[in-house]
Amino acid sequence: MIMSSRIRVLFLLMLPLLWGCEFKDVQLESIEEINLESLQGGQIDGTIHMVLSNPNSFGITVKSADFELFTGNVKLGEASLRKAFKIESNSSKTYPVQLSGNLSNALAGGFMGLAGALTGKKPKVTIKGELKAGNFFYTKKVPVEEETEIPLGL
Repeated sequence: MIMSSRIRVLFLLMLPLLWGCEFKDVQLESIEEINLESLQGGQIDGTIHMVLSNPNSFGITVKSADFELFTGNVKLGEASLRKAFKIESNSSKTYPVQLSGNLSNALAGGFMGLAGALTGKKPKVTIKGELKAGNFFYTKKVPVEEETEIPLGL
C-alpha cells in the first residue's frame, strides 16, 4: 500500500515534465547520395545518405524504416533499415541510412534507366516510405518521398 502511494506521487510529480515535452517532427531535407554495396540474386544492400533535421532539444533514435523504390511508375522493389541510428538534438546533418532489400522488379526499371543513360540522362529513383523515430516516451512516423538521380558509377 505504501509503495503504491509512492508510485502515484512520483507519477503526479513527473506528469508536468511529460506535458512540457513537445515532440517536433524530424524533417527529411534531402538525399545526398546513394551507395550500392552489394547486389546478388535480387537482394541489395546499400546506404542512402539523408540530410535529416531534428528541431527537438533531445536526440531521437530511428528504430525502423521501410521504403519502396520506383523508377517512373515501375516499382523496383522494397528496402528496410538494417541498423538503428540516432539523430542529434537541434541539428541538421547527413546520416548514412543502411538498407537491405529485394529488387524484384529491377530488370524492368533497369531497362528504363539504361535508356535514360544512353540519352545522357542519369537514371532517377523515387524513394517512398517512412522512418519510425522516437525516444523513450514518444515514437512518430516520418514520411519520406524523394526523387533522386542515381550516380552512373554504380
